[in-house]
Amino acid sequence: MAFVLIVGLACNFGATPAAPTSVPPVKPTDPPPTAVQATEPPTNNSGGNSSGGLKTFTDQNDLYEIQVPSDWTYKQVTGENYYIDQFTSPDEKALVENITYDDGTPFTGSQNGQFALKLLNKFYSNTGDVGDIRVTGDQIQPDKSERLEWTSKSGGYSGYSYFEIRNKTTFLMITIEWVDSYQDQYIDTLNAVIKSYSVP
Repeated sequence: MAFVLIVGLACNFGATPAAPTSVPPVKPTDPPPTAVQATEPPTNNSGGNSSGGLKTFTDQNDLYEIQVPSDWTYKQVTGENYYIDQFTSPDEKALVENITYDDGTPFTGSQNGQFALKLLNKFYSNTGDVGDIRVTGDQIQPDKSERLEWTSKSGGYSGYSYFEIRNKTTFLMITIEWVDSYQDQYIDTLNAVIKSYSVP
């Protein structure tokens, strides 16, 4: 199915749509990314732990660690100032991915929220235009990260994106996403991935 092609960051990151008028650009545009596909995370990032069908994935810079289903397909997309770790369910109806961005410039004030909205509009829009992604909830989490609940008006999929700033310059956003008709099948698994999120 074209689910990953529609919403996967690897397919869309090279495109550079015009900056949304409601969300001013806060970071420069990066050159086209390089996609690296693998059936499993790189050995040095997998953590080597597997239990109950889960694997421990540790970020290459030790920024985060999560438990993911061992049969989900892993892919990494890299470019100047960013990398994206992506895990897709075998039927391509659910997705977990984390964007790590750092160009050395500190985020100040409301820039982190603006940047998160820019990423949602740019990479998760089914139409490629601002307006397709509708944010339905915005909550500060106990760990001080922020959660945006959203849905694609025309795409038939939804997600939660959690974002935070580390060391003033590192933007992290982990997203769980599902095709709406498969929410009941995947929501517990996706929530478990988020619950497993920790700093190594």
